[in-house]
Amino acid sequence: MLMNRILICGFLFLLGAKSTWAQTGTIQGLLLDPQGAVIPNARITATDEAKQVVAREGASGADGRFYLRNLLPSRYTVRSEVTGFKALERTGLQLDQNQIMDLGSLTLEVGATTESVTVTAEVPLVETSTANKGFVVSSRQVTELSLNGRDFQSLIKTLPGVISNDRSDFRLAFNNTDAFNVNGLRGSNNNVFLDGTINTDVGANDGQYTQISLDAVGEFKVQTSTFNAEYGRNPGILLSINTKSGGRDYHGGAYEFVRNNAFDARVPFDTTGTVAPLRFHQFGANIGGPIPLFRLSPRSDPRMFFFFNFEGTRAKRPIGGNFIDLPHPELLTGNLSRLYRDQPLLTAGGQNTGFRVGQIFRPGTVVRETGGRIIGGDPYLNNIIPRSEWSRNAPAFLKVMSFFDVTGDPGTPGSPEQVRHPYQQQYGFHKDAEVVRYDWAISSKLNFFFRWADDSQRETQDLGIFATLPSPILPQYRKKPGSSWSWNLVNVISPNVTNEFIFGYNRLTQVVDITDGTPQDRYDKTSLGFNLTELYADVNLRNRFPRFNCGVGSCNYAGFQSGWASDARQFAWTDNLAFHRGAHTFKAGVFFNMNVNGQQPTWTDAPNFNFGSNPENPRDTGTTFANMLLGNYTSVSETNGRFYGKFRFFGLEWFLQDSWKVNRKLTLEYGIRWAYMGPTYT
Repeated sequence: MLMNRILICGFLFLLGAKSTWAQTGTIQGLLLDPQGAVIPNARITATDEAKQVVAREGASGADGRFYLRNLLPSRYTVRSEVTGFKALERTGLQLDQNQIMDLGSLTLEVGATTESVTVTAEVPLVETSTANKGFVVSSRQVTELSLNGRDFQSLIKTLPGVISNDRSDFRLAFNNTDAFNVNGLRGSNNNVFLDGTINTDVGANDGQYTQISLDAVGEFKVQTSTFNAEYGRNPGILLSINTKSGGRDYHGGAYEFVRNNAFDARVPFDTTGTVAPLRFHQFGANIGGPIPLFRLSPRSDPRMFFFFNFEGTRAKRPIGGNFIDLPHPELLTGNLSRLYRDQPLLTAGGQNTGFRVGQIFRPGTVVRETGGRIIGGDPYLNNIIPRSEWSRNAPAFLKVMSFFDVTGDPGTPGSPEQVRHPYQQQYGFHKDAEVVRYDWAISSKLNFFFRWADDSQRETQDLGIFATLPSPILPQYRKKPGSSWSWNLVNVISPNVTNEFIFGYNRLTQVVDITDGTPQDRYDKTSLGFNLTELYADVNLRNRFPRFNCGVGSCNYAGFQSGWASDARQFAWTDNLAFHRGAHTFKAGVFFNMNVNGQQPTWTDAPNFNFGSNPENPRDTGTTFANMLLGNYTSVSETNGRFYGKFRFFGLEWFLQDSWKVNRKLTLEYGIRWAYMGPTYT
């Protein structure tokens, strides 16, 4: 698919296209003397206050304006020096990612350069130098706000225009990114970037390759509208996340967050005294500081810095309802009299057939009227099926259904053939996350950093993953380890030209399988007593019991196949060039990405028996449960192989744009973006 996109300042010919390929920002301003005349050729520096290194150096132009570009998010001190004037310092300037911070007009006082004037002031909350609109969640908010479950989406929902259908922030989700909507857009259109490179798994566009700890986050920034040509990809919002970096001094800390139902008050009006187990244990530590390395990074004036974070999560919480409806024990003996209803079985003309609704008929004797409705046959007396007529696999099917002891369980209201068994499914969550970052301030014109993040997650559910069983006979786990790498190099080629290069690589895998330690006699068809020949035995990796539905209550034993796997790899190259000339700031960039995703399609890993009442079944009894006992299935199916598809695609995009400072009160932004999204092939 080929798309051409044109965007002109506030006159948006394209609404959408909202992702960026950079994470740096710009500090700019105008130097004036006390009479209001511009001051050219002044030396301008931006010092990273945490690292105490000059991150960028430049000079004011003939028009008195200066631009310090491609600065990483941090807190800066900007200093201006020129002969005949006192040096001017602006401290505490918190620069966010993708921000253009305009300091406005700065007036220098006449005096010696050895004298200085230091000003600490709040940066305006509204960016007046660009039409882009975004909101920032700062590092302090990230680490100090109390969050239920410590999930980043809890913070995102504090911003304007963000809503979510989640009833609780205690989600324990696998890197999910589509559970919130911004300005009415779909959640699957949300774009997530980590340290300037894409972090969204485009396989489903609903999750991240890695979700780092909140204690490793420098800040979140959500850009929502009025985008320049440099932003592209999806029509959703852009969520930019940057990791923390080390500073000139060593800093570290350890933390632990605990939730336990033992700390909770009793539920009002509860008389049972039983509480579903709830555990949330999150612990971790981080440390950052300088790296002394000979002349490259001397101890007295370090140029290299590191940051490391580890976080572990161990959690368990109840999910679903607190009971399940199962077949009454009498049905498991062949006595199906509880299927009777008081209503008479009538013909389409209203004639009484002499049978009650729920009557079971002997195989091959069922009589149907036009349309297929059963109106008669040779009945089983009192709906009791003699054990001598059961199929050889009937005891095995009943064994699958007998996992719970339902003796003494109350009946299900309105369904005498069912009992209501108290049961609360447990969801387990296990996660280990690490982040390593290395920064090298090579000079005021050259900066480099590398970041690696690893995210190993595992979830367990008693009733299976993706598809639920009525009893924990086949508990499953899903693990989803993911890793992300980012290399970022900023080069000031000349006072008017800067270049930023980013390479990102992401990788993740997924596996769904039987939970470790599950007794084999729970799910193994041989251990359960099944005696049948499969259509394609090789596809049944775990020799699991057949799929079936007994037709009573929640008795549907389908489930998700065990041994399912998928993987994804993503490569992304970004290069942006910025050039300043007079009142114009030109920017050009190119983005190339390649994705290699692989996944097994779902398959029927065990014979799937259809025991439902069907006119096409010559031995139909009229009732699913009776058909199961007698072995009278209408059809049986099984996938004829296990397959794995590798799906590849690539994209190429470039843009050109200009930010024209027409005067002190008017800036015009216009540009063009071209995007090619290649077809998916395998």
